[in-house]
Amino acid sequence: MLLLPPIPELPQFNWERISQQWSSLTVQTKKIADGAGQGEEFKSLEQQVNRYVMYDQKEKLKETLIKRKGVRVLTQLWIDKEEVRKNSLNEETIDYIQAIHPKLGMSSLMNLISLVYRYFDALVDGNIFNRLTQWLNHQIELRLKDRKNSSDTILSVLNQAKWLLDLTAPKALVNLAKQNHLDLNEQLKKLRLNELPQGRFLDICHAQYYLDTLREIPVGEQHDVLHELLKHDVATMPFEEGKRIGHIALEIIIDRSAGAPSEIWQNFVLNLAGDPRIANTANNYRQWWKPIGENRIKAVTSWLAKEDLRLFLGAIEEYANYIGDEALNRMFPARKRFLEGLYEHGFVRNARLMLGNQAELTVKRVLGKSLTTSYIKLRGMAQTSIIYLDCGDFHIIEGSHNFKLWIYMGLPSEKLNDYSLSELNHFALTNSFPQEYKRNYPKGELMPIQHSPTSWQKNAIDFLTQNGVELDLEKLFDKDEYRRYINRYGLPVVKKNFEEKNLFEINLLNALEMYQPITAKELVKVLNSEFNMMADRSTVNSKLYSMLSESRVTRDDMLYWQLA
Repeated sequence: MLLLPPIPELPQFNWERISQQWSSLTVQTKKIADGAGQGEEFKSLEQQVNRYVMYDQKEKLKETLIKRKGVRVLTQLWIDKEEVRKNSLNEETIDYIQAIHPKLGMSSLMNLISLVYRYFDALVDGNIFNRLTQWLNHQIELRLKDRKNSSDTILSVLNQAKWLLDLTAPKALVNLAKQNHLDLNEQLKKLRLNELPQGRFLDICHAQYYLDTLREIPVGEQHDVLHELLKHDVATMPFEEGKRIGHIALEIIIDRSAGAPSEIWQNFVLNLAGDPRIANTANNYRQWWKPIGENRIKAVTSWLAKEDLRLFLGAIEEYANYIGDEALNRMFPARKRFLEGLYEHGFVRNARLMLGNQAELTVKRVLGKSLTTSYIKLRGMAQTSIIYLDCGDFHIIEGSHNFKLWIYMGLPSEKLNDYSLSELNHFALTNSFPQEYKRNYPKGELMPIQHSPTSWQKNAIDFLTQNGVELDLEKLFDKDEYRRYINRYGLPVVKKNFEEKNLFEINLLNALEMYQPITAKELVKVLNSEFNMMADRSTVNSKLYSMLSESRVTRDDMLYWQLA
């Protein structure tokens, strides 16, 4: 885990002179890293030291470390072999070497420099990073004391720029690049730091630069950094607090976009992490979505609901124009305005797009590319496109052609929360769903509405307002249509008698507070035994999912619920 102390202020340096010294330093470091000068004797000693470490033969290792060559071999193995590093790079070994060799040989010293920059924050377990950098600083000072002219020594760079051996060095370098109005690679090249052994130090420098750039570019705009962050090696790079660079990039993009992402930024999210509307047990969900939290998942789900709505409306419009269906063309603007108005109200929390084979081709023709959003295939309904909208207290299933507008005052079917569902047919949508809804909500209201040009909007508005949904009609109509509707029907009266519904929610919250974490099945029993309230599991689940979308409750992988 990368734990960053406060960023030090950068002293003023003669960077041109220092860059020359770094050049010499990095050339020597590279020679060591490549194993320059390692003959048969060295390799034999290397095998010995490796064996002593792996078989925990501490006394034999100490005997070997009495010689400078033994220290050189061990420090090289710390660079090359993880198991040797894990088993012997500790304070006890460092203390022993320091006691035996107050002054290291140049090769061992250069190995330590290579080790620190290659593994950098991966060395923070315990106190190893601090011990290594303290050791290096001390050794560098010892070396410089013996030099009459320290200005031309390769180690004078680290002596003058001690912040380069601090965990904050990557951030400081990014800031330096900004101060100098340089690209990070140009800044690294200017200091010759790009010639250091490839490893965590350079990785963190680039990651810090990419993320800082992402925080500063204009919201929604294209930038080269987006392309870099989509590279698998960059996106999956460990960063901090168990997260990867890709997680931080997703958080920045989602938080900066708020509720209105550009197509460029939305595509970045989908290309990096995929559609979040998949089973929470899926690998992709666990890898990318779970670490960034429910609120951000909810935000992206809302984005995609709007995207699905756009695709659905685009498919209808394209189809109507393609076949010259005048009736569908005349009704399309009103249907479009009504559904978009529900989104503008803030009702729409989630959506699921459903496409027949021909409708799928139509959508792809509109997009000019492959679909990035997930959708359900409609079997036996080739030309039909359907949209399901989760609007919290009510749910809508709307379709093209002669498909009715279905409004439910509850979840139509638990299948709509099953993201492994890949296919549906007409019978399921028009028969199975209403039957399941009636079983789950014996007193629940639902209404299928035929798209009659003169009555469908009034029927939908009356049904919703009679069930307590407040609507701003100006959002549901174009200006002229709104005036005509008001002149003909007036403003609807919202029915407010929902005490029973409110009591159910209150009791559910009280039950959660008393017994959390708890499954929905157990909540049903608690409501019955403790609150004398009969509620089936589906009703409880529906309300829990509604509160989950509002971030009032949370649910873990074991399906246990608790208050947020």
